[in-house]
Amino acid sequence: MRVGSLDRAELATATRLLREACAFDRVDVVAEEKLFGPGPAGPASTLGAWVGGELVGVAAWCSRYVRVIAVAPAARNRGVGTALLERCEREARDAGQPRLRALDQPGNYLAPGIDERNVDTIEWLEKRGWRRDGEPRTNVLIAVRGNPRVTPERAEAAADAARARGYEVRRARSDEQALLDAVTKEFGGAWPFEIENALRHAPVGVHVAIKDGAYCGFAAHDGNNRGLGWFGPTGTWPEHRGKGLGEALLLACLVDVGVDHERCEVAWIGPRPFYDKVAGIVEDRRLVALLKDL
Repeated sequence: MRVGSLDRAELATATRLLREACAFDRVDVVAEEKLFGPGPAGPASTLGAWVGGELVGVAAWCSRYVRVIAVAPAARNRGVGTALLERCEREARDAGQPRLRALDQPGNYLAPGIDERNVDTIEWLEKRGWRRDGEPRTNVLIAVRGNPRVTPERAEAAADAARARGYEVRRARSDEQALLDAVTKEFGGAWPFEIENALRHAPVGVHVAIKDGAYCGFAAHDGNNRGLGWFGPTGTWPEHRGKGLGEALLLACLVDVGVDHERCEVAWIGPRPFYDKVAGIVEDRRLVALLKDL
C-alpha cells in the first residue's frame, strides 16, 4: 500500500469512492470542496491510499481539522484507514497543531461532527485515541417544497413587514464587499469566508436587511456544502433583533433552496424553536464531535 498526496486529476475516482464509502453524508456531491477546497486558514492537505495502483482511500485535513476520511468498502479492515489517519495526524503535528478535530471545520465542514448513526466510525476513532467533545450537536431539516410555510408569497409578506418598519430587505450583490467588511467587524470567525462563497452563486445566495445605509441582518445558503442546500450563516445585529428580520431573511433563503432541493439542512442550530415556528422542522440529525490531542 502507498499513501501520498492526491492529485486533483483523480477527483472523479475519489468521488466514486466517496459515494460508495459514505452512508450518512452526501460527500460525493461536494467532493471537490471537501478534498481540495481551502478553509478560512488556508489550503488543505489531500491524501490518497493506493493498492496495486487502485485508489482505495482518501483523506483531507486543513488547519486543525480532519475534513474527510473514507475507505472503499472492499478495502476495509486492511489498515488503509489507519494509515491515512496516522498520516493526517503526523502532518498536522509536524505543522505545529496541538490537536485535531473530526469534520467540524468552520467555513468548510462536511458536518459539525460524525453522524451518531455512524457507530462503526465513531468507535474506530475512539480506539485510536480520539475522544468525544461535549454533547452531540443538532442539525435540523426543513421541507422547502410543498410546505405552506415556505412560499414566495410568505417570504414577500415577511419582507414587506420589515419594510414597514423602515428596513430594506433584498438579495445581496455579488460584489458587495461592504457586507463582508460589516460581518467581519460585527461577527468575525468563518462567517465572512462562507458569505463570500455564497456571493459567487448565480443568483447570489445571500439576502440582507439594511436601514439608514447600515447592515442590520443577513442570511446565506450554500456558502458551505455547495449543492446540498444547506442554510447559514445568518446573523442580526443586536439592536435590530426582534424586528422580524430573521424570519424574512430565512424565508428568502429557503425559497431559494427550494428551487433545487426538497429539503434544507440547518447546521449548528442556535434557536431551534425559531426554525420550528417559522418553517417547521421535519427531521433532526445528531452529530458527535471528536478530537485528539497530538
